[in-house]
Amino acid sequence: MKTRSRIAALALAVALTCLAAVAAEPSGAPIPPELASLPTIVAQPWLVVDAKTTASLEGPSFDKQGNLIATLLTAPRKLLKFDAQKTTSTLYQSNDIGFCGTAIHKDGRIFLSGMSGELVALNADGSSPVIMKPLYHHKMLRMNDLVFDAKGNLFVTDFVGNIEEPTGGVYYVTADGKSVRPVLRQLWAANGISLTADGRTLWVSETSRNSLLRVALLPDGVTPVPHQGVSYVYHSTGWNGLDSNRLDARGNLYQTVHGQGRIIVFNPLGIPIANIVVAGKDEGKFLEVTSLAIKPGTREGYITTGGEGGAAIFKFETLAPAPVLFSHQP
Repeated sequence: MKTRSRIAALALAVALTCLAAVAAEPSGAPIPPELASLPTIVAQPWLVVDAKTTASLEGPSFDKQGNLIATLLTAPRKLLKFDAQKTTSTLYQSNDIGFCGTAIHKDGRIFLSGMSGELVALNADGSSPVIMKPLYHHKMLRMNDLVFDAKGNLFVTDFVGNIEEPTGGVYYVTADGKSVRPVLRQLWAANGISLTADGRTLWVSETSRNSLLRVALLPDGVTPVPHQGVSYVYHSTGWNGLDSNRLDARGNLYQTVHGQGRIIVFNPLGIPIANIVVAGKDEGKFLEVTSLAIKPGTREGYITTGGEGGAAIFKFETLAPAPVLFSHQP
């Protein structure tokens, strides 16, 4: 009986210790156990754009002048520009178009992906907006993120679909919006998209499946390699979904985790190698991490966030410099 009593007492002590450990967890979103041992970089606040809103900033890109371009998901939605001195100006706004991501053409035009079906191209100063509505077989695309290839055409993600109806996908759209070609279909809310420097690999995140995909492309730079071209690389812990992603010059992928205030860094093989967290995450602030951009010619990474604490931009040092995007090609 004494032995049983000792075992019971030991079990109770272990249970209480576990409960104490759970109670000691931060109130925000902790790093999952499978990633907790990796090096962790803490991104620091660069600019709180609006402390009174819980709406997020999205779709950051850098222009050739070094200005940071991003969207603010308020009503109306705004396209904002931030210069090196953090001066903020509104380039464009709309109550009707649900623009989200940005990509910059090498001629300086800014392209906005519209969750409401529009693809908007406008001059660097926000003037002369051209509103296009790319369709595939009369189907509207709810465009979340976008990236230019070397030809000046766009890969866009169609942010629809779930476990019951996997209707989302990736599409290849010419810059005039007139030609739309499917690249990958039957996805669950395709969201982030990045293209490697050689134009032969796409990285795509699915928010509803909470997964990261690697898509190997044929020499045409559009068609996935048959049979073995698509790989599920990673499934994230927690119900909050993966959002946008970006590559550095070394091929490392920075994948944001929306609602958890963090980024997972993968090497070119798709293996997690580091964490990036925003300061304030453990207090439940700025958890709505949506996207990031790396400033050309530097290792300066800029993260767009929202949630409690406001819409803000955080800054960190990336593992490698920015790649040369289509926007900065001669």
